[in-house]
Amino acid sequence: MEVCIATMLAAQIFNQRVGNAIQVIYGVVTSGTNWRFLTLEQNLVCIDSVEYYIKEVEKILGIFLQSLQKFVLTSSS
Repeated sequence: MEVCIATMLAAQIFNQRVGNAIQVIYGVVTSGTNWRFLTLEQNLVCIDSVEYYIKEVEKILGIFLQSLQKFVLTSSS
């Protein structure tokens, strides 16, 4: 979890330095069977309190698609 948060912070800093105005950085931690989702917005990291299991693949894919849709909608504006 800590490595994911550090990577998200590094991505935020990199994007700020090159002038990319990305509002939300998304992260995921997985063991392959268990999944946790994170977001970083400004200086606040939010960790989804729900741990998703691979048998819930529809929910996991739904979370990915929701994040991608937000990205596509904001980048096309």
